[in-house]
Amino acid sequence: MASLLRARGWWRSLTLLPCLFGKVTAGSTVRRLAAALFAGACALFGMMSARAADDIAPSQSPSVADPAAVDRPGESLSSVSAFFSGWSERAADARETQPHWASPLVTTTGLLEQRLRFDFSRQHSSNGTDTSVLDGGRGLDLIVSETNEIQVAAAPYDIRTSANGKGALSGFADWPFFRVKQRLASSPESEGNYLLTAWLQLQAPSGIAALTNHAWTFLPTLAFGKGWGNFDIQGTVGGVLPASHTATLGDQIVTNVAFQYRFFDVFSPELEVNWTHFLGGQRSGLNQVFLTSGLVIGRLPITDVVHLTLGFGYQSAVAPSFRAKPLTPSADHAWLFTSRFNF
Repeated sequence: MASLLRARGWWRSLTLLPCLFGKVTAGSTVRRLAAALFAGACALFGMMSARAADDIAPSQSPSVADPAAVDRPGESLSSVSAFFSGWSERAADARETQPHWASPLVTTTGLLEQRLRFDFSRQHSSNGTDTSVLDGGRGLDLIVSETNEIQVAAAPYDIRTSANGKGALSGFADWPFFRVKQRLASSPESEGNYLLTAWLQLQAPSGIAALTNHAWTFLPTLAFGKGWGNFDIQGTVGGVLPASHTATLGDQIVTNVAFQYRFFDVFSPELEVNWTHFLGGQRSGLNQVFLTSGLVIGRLPITDVVHLTLGFGYQSAVAPSFRAKPLTPSADHAWLFTSRFNF
C-alpha cells in the first residue's frame, strides 16, 4: 500500500511537468500525446522504484501500531544497502532474458544496457564546414529492474570549423539529459530471439545560441529486433516533438534500421539506414536519408566485471539534394567512433 501511495504521488506531481516545457496542451495532437507519454513513463518509473523498495524490505514501513519503528535507522540503512548490493544481480537477470546482440553505431538498441558510453563523430557538410561532435548525447545507462533502464546523458559538445572561418563555433548543443526505457517483450537467442522496447527521452534547450532550438523536446520511441542465428535486425521508430516554436521547427519522424552479422563472438559488421521525415517547419515534406556502414567489436573483458565495446564507421547522405538554408542534409558524410564500458 505504501508503494501504491508513493506511486500515485509521483503521478500527481509529474503530470504537471509538461506545463513547464511550453504550451504543450495548446499544440497539436502529437504534442499532447508526448506530454501524456512523458507523465506516464515517469509515473511508471516511480511505481517501479516504489515496488522495488517494498520487495527489498516489506516490513520496514513504520505504522501507527508500531511507533518504535521510526527509531530504527539501522534497518532502513540495511534496506538501502541491500537494494544496491543486488544491483549487479538484477542487471544480470535482465540481460539473460534478452538477446545478446551488439548495440549498433547509430540506431539506439532496445536492449537493456548497463554501461558508460562515449561517442565521437567528425562531420563534413556541403556548405564547407566540418564539425566534431563529442559524446553526441550519450552517457550513463543503468538497469534498475529486470525490464527497466534509465539513461543520464551528457550534453553534446560541438566544434565547428571552415576554410574561410565563416560559421566557426564551439559550445554545447541542446541536452537530451534523461531517458526512461521499458522493455515490453524479449527472448534470448536460445528461444525466440526477439525484442520489443519503448522509451521516452526529454531534451532541454540548454545549448549555445547557434546550437539550440529554444524548445523543450519530447522523443518517444518504439524499438524492435529479431535475430536468426548470428544475424539480427534492430530498428527504431520515433518522434522528435518540440513543445514550442513548431512553425519553424516542425515535428520529425525518425526511423533507423541496422543489419548485423556476428562472427568469432566479438565482431559485428553492420549496415544501417537512418531516415528522418520532416512534418511542418522549414524542412516540411523533406526526407533526410543516411547510409551507415561500420564494425562493432566487443565485448572485450577488461576485468571480471567490466567489458569494453568499440565501434567505428562511415556515414554518407543519400537524400535530399543539398540545400543551404535550412542546411539539409545536416551533413554530407561523417566518420563515427563509439566506446562503451559495460558493467
